[in-house]
Amino acid sequence: MNVNWGTKVITVYKADTFMSDLGGGTVYEMDTDAFRLALKAVEDDEEGMPFPDTHRHNTQVTLGGITLARTFEIINGYTITFEDGQYAVELTGSNNNISDVMNVNQVSLRTFNSAGLINLTTLDDMADAIHKILWRAR
Repeated sequence: MNVNWGTKVITVYKADTFMSDLGGGTVYEMDTDAFRLALKAVEDDEEGMPFPDTHRHNTQVTLGGITLARTFEIINGYTITFEDGQYAVELTGSNNNISDVMNVNQVSLRTFNSAGLINLTTLDDMADAIHKILWRAR
């Protein structure tokens, strides 16, 4: 990953540690929380410190016994360019605005934002969340 502070373009490479090849180099998964942490590390470097923040983050929050997913927002005019090529990137780990700030090239972006995205770690968590939702709907 590279941040061009002058143009406010964040370049993401297929080889970045937060990118995982899901098979054959045609579909990659991008862990947006790991991406956020990598951006924060670049912002904290001597070169990045004088520039405006690249993003805003809200961690997971539990409301009414249901854990809602983190949000991650690219801000201050920054844009994202994925290394050009014919492949798809699936975003995981947050609700985010990456599709809104992506510089278009051959890369296909797959987002899974949801107004009610719930963080579930076990089957029991899922069953409990469904029960709570159905109970409130009565």
